[in-house]
Amino acid sequence: MTPTGVFTRIETTESEGVAVLTLASDKVNALDVETLGEITAYVEACGSDDSVRALVVTGQGSIFSAGLNVGEVVDNDIDRTGVLLDALNTALIRLFAFPKPTVAAINGPAIAGGCIVACACDKRLIVDGARIGATELKVGVSFPVFAVELLLHACGADAEQLMLDAALVDAEEACRRGLAHRVVGAEDLATEAVALAGTLARLDPRAYALAKATTRRHALAVADDEACREIDRQVLAQWQDDTTRASLDRLRKPKG
Repeated sequence: MTPTGVFTRIETTESEGVAVLTLASDKVNALDVETLGEITAYVEACGSDDSVRALVVTGQGSIFSAGLNVGEVVDNDIDRTGVLLDALNTALIRLFAFPKPTVAAINGPAIAGGCIVACACDKRLIVDGARIGATELKVGVSFPVFAVELLLHACGADAEQLMLDAALVDAEEACRRGLAHRVVGAEDLATEAVALAGTLARLDPRAYALAKATTRRHALAVADDEACREIDRQVLAQWQDDTTRASLDRLRKPKG
């Protein structure tokens, strides 16, 4: 069985072959190093557990995730930022490469890194009234290469404008632009996400895993591409510079 009861930043449940990973790090389900590490650990455990046939990812309360925890960057020395971005890339790669069906149950705002985590899942159900978007440029930070690959994989031709607009879109527009597949009422989201995961899990698991490996090989290849690594080194330097750190510090301070 996969490990349960050993996590502090996520909650986990399993029923009838469907595992549910619930982001529960703080009131906005922010992604810090520990949370990302727990995501990685649980996804890896589910991958090696034959009793788990599919995985649902959701958020605690009324928010999916507000993205990376700004405090990790501004409250620590610059080396911590590298640890954070490495943890993000590892979690995203593990989730995207997971051979079994994955469903994101987007139960509220999915902002920046939260949006990208959702895009790593095979199917994305979004609650009516939720907003989602890749808003990194709005706060002055750049995208790691693999995060861009996930957005391209999910949204195709719309990905670049979603990045450059840096806006949150509503649930209906999210479906039109590839960020989500279907709008669901809040009272039905959890049930429908588990049901969809179960439906996908009834497909031949070897064929499903090969289909994912085939369609995702180009996106996953960037992790081993030296040109992409060089871009990521530039991304890290931009995150670590004083201007970016000051901008992120202002972000978490109340306005007015």
